Amino acid sequence: MAFIRERRLNANGMDFFIAEAGEPGAPLVLCLHGFPECWASWRYQLPALAQSGYHAVAPDLRGYGETGGPADVDAYRQSRLAEDVVALIDALGAERAVLVGHDWGCALSWEVARRHPDRVAALVGLSVPYGGPAPQPPTRAMRDLFGDHFFYMLYFQRPEVPERELEADVEDSLRRLFHSLSADGIDDFRVAPDDTRVLAAMRPPETPPRWMRDEDLAYYVARFRKTGFTGALNWYRAMDASWEESRGDDHWTLDAPTLFLGGMQDPVVLFSQKALARMPDYVPDLTTVMLDQCGHWIQMEQAVEVNREILNFLAAKGLQPPG
Repeated sequence: MAFIRERRLNANGMDFFIAEAGEPGAPLVLCLHGFPECWASWRYQLPALAQSGYHAVAPDLRGYGETGGPADVDAYRQSRLAEDVVALIDALGAERAVLVGHDWGCALSWEVARRHPDRVAALVGLSVPYGGPAPQPPTRAMRDLFGDHFFYMLYFQRPEVPERELEADVEDSLRRLFHSLSADGIDDFRVAPDDTRVLAAMRPPETPPRWMRDEDLAYYVARFRKTGFTGALNWYRAMDASWEESRGDDHWTLDAPTLFLGGMQDPVVLFSQKALARMPDYVPDLTTVMLDQCGHWIQMEQAVEVNREILNFLAAKGLQPPG
């Protein structure tokens, strides 16, 4: 992380912690992390983007890490989170940004591009396809699909219970989550219908993966020990409210040039096949790349390939820095 600088930045009434590489004033690439992560999930991308002439910035998003956030679920509606991103672009002195998002950060990138298309130069989405408008609230759709079977997003709707599970041993929780949803751990990831806890189907790795060394994991652990998991889980708890406030919208097409990167062993991609199939209907300028031997943590598991795909995509769209 030698090229990476850290500082705080006020945006949308919040004090964001950001990590950055490259020169302010260069074309801005804003990297948005997912769950259960922090800015450091982009530690392999920031230096590569900076060396290619971009100003690469990754914040700890609302509810996470050194940024933290309110406990009120309503503060995590997608419209509020999108306002955070636009305010960060403003605070960083840019008119537009390339948004690179993973997991919830990917879903947020789609929302920013939909609500504020003039602020987005291009999109790179990892793991979560964009399927356009949903016909019913997310939790209702999940209950229809899973019935009485365990599903983690429905479990996360419960107040306090998932926090108690995940915070009982933060290091063990994160170690299990990162391993089990990776290409190396997915074969051992088995969710039983009658599971009652999210970690029940997950095992810790026998040895740390090359992309998540013990010292890397310790960085995440320190952040979640400080903030707990409530802010992060509130992104899930606000899903239905976000759906409700957007159901009357009539603009669902994403006009920005878009690269979608998926891991062929990512359970989120496998679960989202309908959205993946619908994506070309709502994203006219779409490039899709599927990476083999890659699970959910795409930008860490396949860092070299992800960096190459992002830089080649931006160059192909004429968005490379001058010179």
